Amino acid sequence: MKLVINADDFGYTRAVTEGIIEGYHQGIVRSTTALTNMPWLELGRKLAEDCPDLGIGVHMTLTLGKALTGVKSFTDECGNFLPKDKVRRTELDPEEVYDEWKAQIERFIELFGRMPTHLDSHHHMHDFNEPLREVSRKLAGEYHLPMRRYGSYEFVSGFYGETATKEVLLKLLEQYAGKDIEIMAHPGYCDLELYRRSSYNVHRVQELDVLCSKEVSDYIKEKGIILTHY
Repeated sequence: MKLVINADDFGYTRAVTEGIIEGYHQGIVRSTTALTNMPWLELGRKLAEDCPDLGIGVHMTLTLGKALTGVKSFTDECGNFLPKDKVRRTELDPEEVYDEWKAQIERFIELFGRMPTHLDSHHHMHDFNEPLREVSRKLAGEYHLPMRRYGSYEFVSGFYGETATKEVLLKLLEQYAGKDIEIMAHPGYCDLELYRRSSYNVHRVQELDVLCSKEVSDYIKEKGIILTHY
């Protein structure tokens, strides 16, 4: 059984970024996806230099931070993406989405000097509807990258918020024993920036605690589960 624990939101804030790196060094995180339009990604790149087995993909976004292109239809007057509820109610131009997500992928390649391991998205926008699904498939094909929910790893939900506990995680591993799976996670520390920007703040510390748990690590070793990335 191969297990991808993917830590979303790499580069979001300093605390989230440092927490994901802690999840690699002290826990079972071996995969993450980067918000390439966020200011803390440069820090993430530097910290990741000491994480040779950490796979880093692109966390494509239309709902957080500033756009990298001059798109107007789903940004405000300052170039910030609109809140997710407004974006989901907007009839998005697939060409504008393609240009923006391509710019985010290119930003990763420019900063890291290599290809990302895979693609997924903030708030699951990459397959929110068929037009966005087509855009993400096109980009995945162009860059020859696997994509969450459409690759060889079965996507497993259920580890989030109040259900992000050791008990739930161990139950999921038992339930999907023998299969190659990805479990989405949002570990991190919580700083003032995150507390003010996101309602999902202290939960990230709780997730980090679970992913760094000796009980979880021992279970993975006992069952011969292979920690990996895309």
